[in-house]
Amino acid sequence: MFDWNDLRYFLELARRGKLAAAALRLGVDHTTVARRVAALEEALGVPLFDRENRAYRLNENGRRLIGHAERIEAGSLQLMDDIAPVASGPVGTVRLATPEAFGSQFLARHCMSFHKSTPGVTLELIAETRTLNFSRRDADAAITLAPPGHGRVVSEKVGDYRLRLYAAPSYLQQHPPIVRLADLKPHHFLWYVDDLLPVPELQILDKALGDVQVIFRTTSVTGQANAAEAGLGIALLPCFVADRMKGLTPVLPGELSIMRDLWLVAHAELRHEPHVDRVCGFIKTLLASERRVLLGIN
Repeated sequence: MFDWNDLRYFLELARRGKLAAAALRLGVDHTTVARRVAALEEALGVPLFDRENRAYRLNENGRRLIGHAERIEAGSLQLMDDIAPVASGPVGTVRLATPEAFGSQFLARHCMSFHKSTPGVTLELIAETRTLNFSRRDADAAITLAPPGHGRVVSEKVGDYRLRLYAAPSYLQQHPPIVRLADLKPHHFLWYVDDLLPVPELQILDKALGDVQVIFRTTSVTGQANAAEAGLGIALLPCFVADRMKGLTPVLPGELSIMRDLWLVAHAELRHEPHVDRVCGFIKTLLASERRVLLGIN
């Protein structure tokens, strides 16, 4: 059996035609190229080149071999593309829980860049706001609106986001004008189902506006945004959701602006595992780079 690595020297000499040129390309001296090609010819039992002065030209045997050699070369390059990125980085699966809108409307848009940089890590995104039990391993890590009060976890504040009131122009044109907070009293609002609010940090509409007329409720922020865009009423929405929707416009942006924290939480036993650490690092970098989007700063 011949040495597969000798095919590299054969291919370069076939392409360059001279020992010195092939050696320069391969980063070796010309005697190494000559020796490796001679070893290949000996292993195969046939000459591969006709030698004319200092030039090397493929003979019939060499011409038959070069097609095979190029296919082996192509397969080697494909192997590197498929395998080497995984082998050179962390490998594993990370289950990440996030609030519904943050996960589906913000984080998911950036998962392609994470996959390119860390192809060996599979991200399982649980995009729903609920109370997590890290002891049961509901998730390996999470984005939450407040640090957990118990459990073997490590947590850090990694950012914040802003909520504003939004409505469709069609709704605003068909209802009384809004120039101050008091003008909101007769308007229609879209909000969560109160007794299904997943976390106390979302109990903010009544605190911000008092007793308003809610005509549509859903457990989904995306549902609230879509209903608002359809002209059903006014919704209190994260800027990172509403500012991307061409059918929505801010309502009293200078009068009402609510900030919410974002916390990164991870199981204490997993936080410094390479695959979990890579996900956490990605999230922290992403939130820092997208801060203006999260805060609704144009």
